[in-house]
Amino acid sequence: MHGREDIRRTRDPAVAGTVALWGRIVEHEHGYRAEWGYPQRLSLICRLCFWQWGFARPSRPDVVVRHRRGAMVPLCEPHLALARRYAYPTPIVLPAGAVERELLDAYAVDVLRAA
Repeated sequence: MHGREDIRRTRDPAVAGTVALWGRIVEHEHGYRAEWGYPQRLSLICRLCFWQWGFARPSRPDVVVRHRRGAMVPLCEPHLALARRYAYPTPIVLPAGAVERELLDAYAVDVLRAA
């Protein structure tokens, strides 16, 4: 996507980052399509904080809720408490730092720092 705020329209934001693109690259209205690409920098983001404030008030997640079908939802502590208060299912809760470290190690990239 071109702009950082365009990401707010995505369905399930969990990771923000930058990518390197090469080969044939086609620019579209909202972003790019490339023949080849690879992540450069990645960071977990609290899904609910991001939906509310975008990158204006980024919040690092404290936990990642893992659902039985594999979906993972990063949340800060206040949003985890809110999720539990309203009976949002939290079957498996993992520490966000460990999940992010695995993500960074898997792709051999650096963490995306807040701008």
